[in-house]
Amino acid sequence: MNRRHFLTTAGACVAAMGVPVHAAAAPTNGKKLVFVFAPGGWDITRVFADEFDNTNVDMEAFASRQSIGDLTWVSHPLRPAVDNFMATFGSQTLVLNGVMVRSIAHEICTMLMMTGTTSGLQADWPAAIAASDRDRFTLPHLVVNGPSFPGDQGVAVSRTGVNGQLEDLISGAVEQYSGTPVELPDRVAENVVDRYLQRRARARADSVRSSQEAALTGAYRDSMEKLMALKDLRYTMDFTASALLEDQAQVAVDALSLGVSRCVTLAYAGNAGAFGWDTHADNDNLQLPLWEGLFQGLTQLMVLLQSTPGESSPTLADETLVVVLSEMGRTPLLNGLNGKDHWPYTSAMLVGPGITGGRVVGAFDGSFYGRGVDPASGDVSDKAQTFSAEAVGATLLTYADVDPDPYVSGVAAITGVLS
Repeated sequence: MNRRHFLTTAGACVAAMGVPVHAAAAPTNGKKLVFVFAPGGWDITRVFADEFDNTNVDMEAFASRQSIGDLTWVSHPLRPAVDNFMATFGSQTLVLNGVMVRSIAHEICTMLMMTGTTSGLQADWPAAIAASDRDRFTLPHLVVNGPSFPGDQGVAVSRTGVNGQLEDLISGAVEQYSGTPVELPDRVAENVVDRYLQRRARARADSVRSSQEAALTGAYRDSMEKLMALKDLRYTMDFTASALLEDQAQVAVDALSLGVSRCVTLAYAGNAGAFGWDTHADNDNLQLPLWEGLFQGLTQLMVLLQSTPGESSPTLADETLVVVLSEMGRTPLLNGLNGKDHWPYTSAMLVGPGITGGRVVGAFDGSFYGRGVDPASGDVSDKAQTFSAEAVGATLLTYADVDPDPYVSGVAAITGVLS
């Protein structure tokens, strides 16, 4: 089997991988999103939650309160990247404090934070957003690293693969997975075969005899078109990335700037593996470098966005929202191992256009439980709606011009944080 034969028979599989129609047209409101996930549950009192006045919270030694206008954060002399990020991008930064995830189990909290449900069957926020414009992009939601719940929107979601499988498929290196020698056609013959297969797929889709046949042949035709679009990218984009957030950021910016994707998901766990932020022991010494590394990577991501032309704006930063989140928080007090255990209240950070940046929304009470937030204003109110993961999701969907009702019915978006 040569490379072209493999890719041809893979056409239907590519559709299942999430390869809808590629087009250069802008999405509904021109807004793109990059999700950055911190797996394991971060200690938000080390950056987002200023709890110095709360005697029920163990704050970090040598930490201090810093602020720019209405944006307040926790500073530490060994985390200069956090201070530098806030000083540079603070006016575009919105911190969401006191978000409730209703669980302290990693898998359940991840599902809740990303989908608003524990079923595992519902599409997550980036998949839902990308699926709303899936006909406009080759890989609507590209998952470079981190969790993904495609739900019923699997056609809109593609993973690069932890070992570069997507890149190998596009480049043809996947042939090396087999020990059988392969003789490839030359470039001229390959182009002839490509054009023939595309014509046959289009002709077949135009001569159907039933609605079911139309759906199947149409999907195959579209898969072939997307397959060719991906093939054309092999000389202009590399889909491989390391665990470093800086490397993942480059893939994300390339995918957004080339019109390949509307949403991209990244993750950062440092060198600590799948649950890098899960610090049940030695919390401060382990979390400190994770926060520093995360904000170094976020700074690089923002610099890349600012230095890359946008599709309908001067820069990609003008049309891309960066969403930074983790599945849970950590307990307010240190345990006997100087660690912190799981806590069902957390924070998230949004950076980019279309939000009321330069402030903190949400808060904690004396027991370090999240307080309610008024959806219309974003103001803290104990009589207002619970500030839940579902509310965050509804807000992101609304931001992207996607109706949140099918995903989080009965939960109001916090429209007060949208500009």
